Order: sequence, then structure tokens, then C-alpha cells
Amino acid sequence: MSGWTARASTLVVGAVWVALAVPLVMWAAAQNSPLAIAFAAASALTWISGGRAVALWLRASSPQRVPHPTAGARPDRIALLVCVCDDLDAAAVVRSSRQDLPVDVVLLDDSREPEVMARVDALAAAHGWTAIRRPERTGFKAGNLNAGIARLRGRYDAYLICDSDVVLGSGVARVCSAVLADPGVAVAQAAPAASPGRSRFARYFGPLLATHLGVTRRGRGAHGVTAFLGRGALVRAAAVEDVGGFPEAVAEDLAMTVRLRRRGWRIVDADVGFSEDYPIDYAAFRVQLRKTAEGAVEFLRHPGRMRGMRLREGLDLALETALVPVTALAGAATLITGAALAGLGAPPPVWGMIVSAVAAAAPLLPEAVRRARSQRPAAGVAFALIAGLLYASTTFVVLAAVIRTALGRRATFWVTPKRRSRPGAITAVALLRDEIVLVPLLVVTAVLVSGSVAAAAGPVVPATLAALFAWGMLRHPTPSDVHAPPTRRRRTLSARRGSTGVAAVSPGLPRALTR
Repeated sequence: MSGWTARASTLVVGAVWVALAVPLVMWAAAQNSPLAIAFAAASALTWISGGRAVALWLRASSPQRVPHPTAGARPDRIALLVCVCDDLDAAAVVRSSRQDLPVDVVLLDDSREPEVMARVDALAAAHGWTAIRRPERTGFKAGNLNAGIARLRGRYDAYLICDSDVVLGSGVARVCSAVLADPGVAVAQAAPAASPGRSRFARYFGPLLATHLGVTRRGRGAHGVTAFLGRGALVRAAAVEDVGGFPEAVAEDLAMTVRLRRRGWRIVDADVGFSEDYPIDYAAFRVQLRKTAEGAVEFLRHPGRMRGMRLREGLDLALETALVPVTALAGAATLITGAALAGLGAPPPVWGMIVSAVAAAAPLLPEAVRRARSQRPAAGVAFALIAGLLYASTTFVVLAAVIRTALGRRATFWVTPKRRSRPGAITAVALLRDEIVLVPLLVVTAVLVSGSVAAAAGPVVPATLAALFAWGMLRHPTPSDVHAPPTRRRRTLSARRGSTGVAAVSPGLPRALTR
């Protein structure tokens, strides 16, 4: 891949998109059918997500700019802030505390379970750490951070942000503090990867986290766009003070990125890594996608937050965030209108459906290629197929989250479960409640519009995939699947909670990768 192609990736991908979208629109116009026009518009929108993934992949293949070390003063006083909310992983916290530089460990405990609170206190006492609890749990994880920082104000130069399940490499504080020697840098962001999985689900899909986020970070970094991920980052105390603390929103990392950039602070990727838990099963995976979708829509409801940012950064951030709801809505529309057209005897062009399939799989290709090279070609093909079916199965849980939040419902800070769901019909019904509500409505609508029962295939196919994944998850676990301590599944504004989350990978839904 030539450096010119990588640098011109946006133009190259944009030209390909136009070359494909124009004939599809012309086909729809020739059909003189509202369904055909809706199918063409929805398909073209879904292709944007795949095109962006390809553009980032091309950019990531170009030589990366290595920042020159700065001779400024490094932050000397560093506090490791560990956010806990009924999900304490003592072993992970201990490993994260073993940094090359001296750090003071502070446990920001938002737990409600008395047993967990006692464990937090015992851990702090055993290691001489500090545990901080706040009287009122408002503002989600950001509120927890703000309350802790208010108690620590003036004592530290920088805060190393960490979630309970995160394991920081021993050099994170050292490498990130070197980056913060530049007085204009507010955040030195380490690179995430998945911890060794505690279940077959996590072990199989977990490696996608490092591959996909690596491509995304290098691709966006090639054009000077870097985001704060909300954990695994060293944040300058003066910058936090300057912007008035962490924005108390579900997507606090996204909001903090905007707040810092508007004030002229820089965010820099650091050449060091950390690991974190991947969703332990299909139910946990769906929880993360729901939270990501709600957080994205909540952020987009307030576009004025990005006023004052550089145009290129603002457009990149808006596109990255908007792809979550847009892809969900457009993807569902493509399925339903395509099935309805087929039921009317005027199926969409085969080539258009192939392009849609390739676009949907595009974010998965870097990991598929990695597996094909490191294992065998069949392993890469199998991963692309299985992961593609996995994300297709979440169509309606994401769609429901987008609709609810777009209609004004407050976003929820969902806490990802840390243990496998219990087998049983009740669990399955609760897991698939969005499909149970939406699919019958969409089936009836598609059949009435098209006059053909075949149109029901559009909404039924992803719902069937969701049921199959749920069935596979609800079987009794094998001995190799280790159960983790229980955790609460959701935190809402009405519950006045602050909490932590686990990173999610959602190539079709880019924002899930940053949570």
C-alpha cells in the first residue's frame, strides 16, 4: 500500500462510494417505487460505515509519525484513580499499581453491596491505599471521578484513570508522564487490548479489541485526531481544572475529548498498553452495545457541545458518533425494504446486496486477515462470518436503544455483567425483549406494505440470529468458563449512580469501541 494512497484514503474511498451509490440510485429511480428509493438511500448510508473502516485501515498502513520527546517537566505526583462499582477485581488493581514510577492508589468506590465495600476497605488497608466514597451518587462514572478529584485537589499533578477490571502495563505511568512533559498535552492515552478471556465467547472475540482499535487509533492519528478513551490514560490535573472537571454524561470520554479540545488542550496516543475484560457472554455484549448506542444519541442531541473545535476534528468526531444511530436505522431499513421489494417481485440488485455485505464486514477484516496469517485462511474466513452474524444479531437491541434515546428518554449507564447469565427460559425472554417487541411490529408493517409474506424475512433473520446466540449462551457453561463475582447490570440517573464500564468492541458501531 503506497503512502499516497493511505494519505488520500478519504478521497479514494469517497470516489468508490460515489461510483457505487450513483448506479443504485439510478436503479431506484427507474423502479419508480418509494420502497426502492428507501432501499437505495438506506444502503448508501450503511456503506459509509464500511467505507470509513476501509479508509482508516488505509491510513493505518502508512508510516506513523513518532512524536519527539519533550524536555519539559514531567508530572511528579501521580494518583492512580480506580473506579469501582460493585465490580472490584482486586488482582487487577494490584497489578495496575505496580508501576515503574511511584503512584498513590486511590479507590473511588461507588459500590452499594456491603460485601464489596468491605472488600474495598480491606484491600486499601492491606496496601496502604486510600478509599473514597461520596454521599450522593450522581453523574455516573464522571461524577465519581469529579468527587474523588475534589477531595484530592492540589495534591497531584496528574491522574492515571483506571477501571476495576483494567490491568495497566508496568510502564504506563512512566511512558505517559514523558508525554505530559509537553505542557500543551492534557491526556496521554494508552492502547487497550482484551485480557485473556474467562469464557469461550471472550477468548474467541476478545482479540478483535486490540486489532480494531489499533487500526482506528493509527488511522485517526494519521490525520491528527486522537480521542480520550475514559480509562488507561494519564490526565493532567491542571487540564481537568481548566475545563471544569469531567462532563457528567454516559459518554463522558467523548464529552471530555470535546471539552479539552475546545480549550486547546491536546490528546496524544502513548506507545504503551493496558488490558481489560471483554464481555463474558452474549448478554454482556448486548449490554455494552445498548449503552454505547444510548450514549451516542444522547451526545448528538446537543451538537452545540462541539462548537469551537477545529473543523476537521469536529467532523471526524461527529461522523464517528453519528455512525452508531445512523447505521442502526439504515441497516434495519435496508433489511425491511429489501425483503419487501423481494416480496413484490422486484428484488434489489444482487451487486448492491453484495456491497452491503462487504461494507458490514469491512470493520472485521483487519482481525480476519490477522487470523488468516497467524493461523490459516479458513480461520480468518470463519471469524469474519461468525463475527458478522454476531453483530447482525444485535440489530434490534441497538435499534431500540437509538429510538428510545432519540425520543427523549435519558440515556442509561449500563454496567456490563461480569458473570455468565443463568440458563433458563426466563433469562432468554428477558434478553430478547427488544426483538419480542419490535419484530412483530416490523413484520406486520413489511407484509402490509409489500403484500407478500416473504417480506417478513427482513426483520425475522436478525431476530433468529439473536435467538441462536442466546440459546448458545444459555446452555450450561463448560468447566473452562470461570464465573466472576456478580455485579449490578444498570445505573440510571434516577438511581443517582456513578459507575464504571468495560470496553466494548463494535466495528459496525464505532463508538462501542471507546467504552
